[in-house]
Amino acid sequence: MGKYSTWLACGLVAVAVVAAGAFVDRLLNADFVFVLAFAAIAAAYLVGTFGATLPLFGSVVRTRREDGRFALTFDDGPDPEFTPKISKLLAEREHRATFFVLGSHARKHPRILEQLLADGHELANHGYDHGLLAFSRPAALRRQVQQTEEAILAATQRQPAQLFRAPHGVRSPWLGTTLTRLGYRVCGWTGSSFDTAKPGVDTIVERSCRRLQGGSILLLHDGDGSGRADRRNQTVEALPAILDEAERRGLRSVWLSSLVERP
Repeated sequence: MGKYSTWLACGLVAVAVVAAGAFVDRLLNADFVFVLAFAAIAAAYLVGTFGATLPLFGSVVRTRREDGRFALTFDDGPDPEFTPKISKLLAEREHRATFFVLGSHARKHPRILEQLLADGHELANHGYDHGLLAFSRPAALRRQVQQTEEAILAATQRQPAQLFRAPHGVRSPWLGTTLTRLGYRVCGWTGSSFDTAKPGVDTIVERSCRRLQGGSILLLHDGDGSGRADRRNQTVEALPAILDEAERRGLRSVWLSSLVERP
């Protein structure tokens, strides 16, 4: 299910829940008691589904607020043009990042995963095909995670970090429980530049630097999960300035797994 159709479907679910409350109120002559209660349930459902950093549908990783270290993370790769450029630039400047890779892209470009590891970066799981998971049942969630894990293992002979980020941060009510049983922890972010919208290099830099601090998790993209082969040249061009500002503040990007608090 695509992004806009998911928003619409979730909105219709919320409306249906509120309508059910109104029906019960009318049936029992309850003076808005049930419609208000059901509206709260509908609001919690929407927040849990789209609130990537909120623990309503299971715990989300928290990072230690350590001085001098933050996590730079990239989603939707590997991409044959942009991922190697990002990886090389980070390695040359002695920064390390966590790449949340798509299983379908990993199968197409296994050598890029090898290069990411050789450059000192960390691989994590972003699902197989970038499908939004708002209505995915546990069996479908397991397939998304396990197929991606298998693709990474086939390319690198190494297991990925046991970290999972849902595409667009969208989660089903049972995602947290399913991932926990698979040994994974769900990751959000503390700052996003919305670089996929291609707002301009300066804007990406400004938005990213606004959230630069010890323990922060910055979200950027090295690939395109939509299947349209959208370019990430603005992200590549913005990265040197982001690193410049991080270094000016005495910050170094490290693996996300090294900042994660124990559950």
